[in-house]
Amino acid sequence: MTKRDEEFPFPYERSCARLFSELQGVDDFRVAKAEFGKLSKLMQDPSPVFDSLADRHGLPLSDKVREHYFRYKEIAVSWRPLDEDSEMVGEFRLSHLLSAVTQGHMDDVWDGDDDEERALYGELRVFDDTPRTGTGRMAALRATPGAADPEIWFHDLRDGALQMDLDYPGYLEALLITKGVIGWQYLYCAPEDCGMGFIPLVDGLKEMLDVFPRLFPDHDYTDLRARLEARL
Repeated sequence: MTKRDEEFPFPYERSCARLFSELQGVDDFRVAKAEFGKLSKLMQDPSPVFDSLADRHGLPLSDKVREHYFRYKEIAVSWRPLDEDSEMVGEFRLSHLLSAVTQGHMDDVWDGDDDEERALYGELRVFDDTPRTGTGRMAALRATPGAADPEIWFHDLRDGALQMDLDYPGYLEALLITKGVIGWQYLYCAPEDCGMGFIPLVDGLKEMLDVFPRLFPDHDYTDLRARLEARL
């Protein structure tokens, strides 16, 4: 077992540590934050966490979700290019899954405009947001009783809540590739849903797909490029 394996015994923790190194290795980026939050004794062992999610919250989460477990209260990244003319900004703040389910109720933040929307917000649990840039954009899982692989929804103030073509593990994996570039989630929402909130983000997403393949050659950006073209 390597020193990194001892420090980060869960695979997604190691992936995030590599993400931090990737960002900090780019001379043209100012990385304001790339860090793990506090470790809680209650979250060290995933078994009781997933038992609680199943027994108390009706979420018997799948093995795929369990394979992306991390122990930290949060994992946070915030960066931007040194070039003031750049349209890219990157940020994410992942909350621990248990914290998201118990404390991240979207209806504590947004009431919804009608009964259908209010019912949806009552089931959404925010697990990723952008507190430093203050964009108001966030991602949530839908805590429908019995869900093993919850739906993932993206909320933008201009376009409301949009269902994503990703599950929870897929969302976490996409963060490793996009580095949290603001608005990347639109690339996994239906093209017809990419409205007023998407338009001001297009230049930053184009820039990401122009420079990231060179900066991070270990990642494949082919699918993201095709998704952006389908939404333009």
